[in-house]
Amino acid sequence: MNFSQSANLTAEFVRTDFKLRYHGSYLGYLWSFIKPLMMFGVLYVVFSKFLRVDYPDYPLYLFLGIILWNFFAEATTSAMCSIVEKGGLIKKIHFPREIIVFSSVAVSFIVLISNFAIFGIFYLFAGLAFDLNMLFFLLYLLQLCVVTLGVAFFLSALYPKFRDLFHIWQVLLQVGFWATPITYILQIVPQKYAALILANPLAGIIYNSRLALINHRFPDAGSFLYALIAGIIILAAGYFLFFRRMPFFAEEV
Repeated sequence: MNFSQSANLTAEFVRTDFKLRYHGSYLGYLWSFIKPLMMFGVLYVVFSKFLRVDYPDYPLYLFLGIILWNFFAEATTSAMCSIVEKGGLIKKIHFPREIIVFSSVAVSFIVLISNFAIFGIFYLFAGLAFDLNMLFFLLYLLQLCVVTLGVAFFLSALYPKFRDLFHIWQVLLQVGFWATPITYILQIVPQKYAALILANPLAGIIYNSRLALINHRFPDAGSFLYALIAGIIILAAGYFLFFRRMPFFAEEV
């Protein structure tokens, strides 16, 4: 299959998966906006009103962290199940199996971009100015996609054989959400624990994204390089495992 055919097949999978994600729902695509907004509303009330978190532009910090994390969580979860869901095609048609995982992540990326439209509204209401440092965010977005795709390959390679992985991953996502500086600011974490938190590349990506978009500051070089190297390693390892397990998919799904 040449590049043009692969691109057309990927686009078709993306269109199909996007339609199926909200099929049968009354609100349909609106859920992609409602879910992060509801999550933001609950967490904002709890942390700003009850726990008295007082930090400049905290609503922007919180909402940006939520939409970035939701992309990672939704993309990896949907990609994990994508091989099994496309089992009928895998058994009948020969095509690059990685297209299935890539298209599943691409659907979540479309939702992420739409969520940034809401973030843009929040940003305008906050009265913040625009700055060239904001362009660094594109690098962090690329880092996020690399890490997400690597984890997606890893999970989708193992799930056809180990179905308990779905439940394990849901627990790990819950732990990861609270271990990542989403509802709180990294600056309030004691120095001896901050390095441990930044061992998670997603923490560095979210931290630097906030620096660029909200604080208009140059990225933290250490966390930027770490997230970049970690993302490349995760993607390479995930794809290697996926490639090694690919011959077994047809009999496992």
